[in-house]
Amino acid sequence: MRDLIEPYYMLNRVTVGDETSQFARSLATQLNADLLSLPSGTPCLTWTVPDKWVVREAYIETLEGERIADFAWNPLYLNSYSAPFSGILSLSELLEYVSTHPELEDRLIYLNRWQYHKKHTKWGFSIPKSKVDSLQDEHYRVHVDTSFEPGELDVIDWILPGQTKETVFFAAHTCHPGQVNDGVACIAVLVELFQYLQSLPERHYTYRLIVGPEYYAAAAILAHGKDIQHLRYGFYLDMMANALPLSFSRSFSGNSYADRIARSVLAHYDTDQLGAPYRSLYGNDEMFYDGPGFEIPTVCLSRHPYRYYHTDWDNLENCDFDKLEESLAVLKDIVETFETDTIPSRNFEGPLYLTDYNLYIDPKLDQRGYTALQEIQILMNGQRSCLEIAELIGVDFLFVRTFVNELCKHKLVTLKHSNTPTTAIDSSFSTLLLEAIR
Repeated sequence: MRDLIEPYYMLNRVTVGDETSQFARSLATQLNADLLSLPSGTPCLTWTVPDKWVVREAYIETLEGERIADFAWNPLYLNSYSAPFSGILSLSELLEYVSTHPELEDRLIYLNRWQYHKKHTKWGFSIPKSKVDSLQDEHYRVHVDTSFEPGELDVIDWILPGQTKETVFFAAHTCHPGQVNDGVACIAVLVELFQYLQSLPERHYTYRLIVGPEYYAAAAILAHGKDIQHLRYGFYLDMMANALPLSFSRSFSGNSYADRIARSVLAHYDTDQLGAPYRSLYGNDEMFYDGPGFEIPTVCLSRHPYRYYHTDWDNLENCDFDKLEESLAVLKDIVETFETDTIPSRNFEGPLYLTDYNLYIDPKLDQRGYTALQEIQILMNGQRSCLEIAELIGVDFLFVRTFVNELCKHKLVTLKHSNTPTTAIDSSFSTLLLEAIR
């Protein structure tokens, strides 16, 4: 994951830009993934692909030539989508075009809202407050050599087909220059996830990786992408590589299958908010996928609130790779739940003689586990999935699923996915039940 992040995070990755395209096209080639490319001016729902922002040079310096800020040092020095300007300003005039971080006085702040405007007439710089406070010269030279030109919006759209066309998608954004947690680290972990998915001998669901500039990627896919009608659930990632606990914000419906799976999986990890309101953490492309006219339940997974959000300290040195590995484990657990949450139907009547199958739990040692086994047997009547049974009786999904799969091994239940014909499925989880009940 470090190898994917390091070459790209300091690029000037904006909505439409040469370095954004460089990142997307290089990654698409590595993954052998499809690339949706749309030229500037293309309508995407009610949005329009903007022009490419070109930066040749941008700096502030004293009249003696001492640089105060320089885009070449870090792309965050120049506000994204700044218009061209060249001239000499007094200190008081200059400060009208300078932004500082409200809390971290030694840090640059990333301001990105201008890239969502259609007309670009403003320019501005970010400078650490401590540096601004030290400025004493009366006048400064400003040079912003930028332009807006026709370009292309590039979106990676990697589809791994499954036994059904029903699709679960995962998404993150390619934009945000000089940021690691805010985008590129999320892409790195999703690439790991999809390479894992690609290695599986079979998949029940179809999985889709969608990465491109924030907002515009979703608008482009929904307006011009293929097989949109098969999108059923989505997960959007943000800030997944810092030391904070995991959180998720709910889909618009609030209790979709994706919400329930996220809640079930995250219960096993260091977590904070297990179901914050829709778009209440960071808020990203779920506003499109899970928005008007589509309403595809989309959950946002994140580590919130990240102290270095939109600063130059969201860098490689502050990327917590242990937490990024944990994030990958969470995503694998989510996929495993989708793949293994089947609907069990009993092939027997009356309570099982559990001892014959080495499934008995001594109520003196675990009364809840003993009771749960009876409740599961009653509820697995071909109408409820393992996840629903776990939620109804208040036990862990893994406990229910492994018990059911052990019964399947003995042909005591028949399993089916909700959208497939009833078939018996061999179990590979027999040892997990023993671990769970112990």
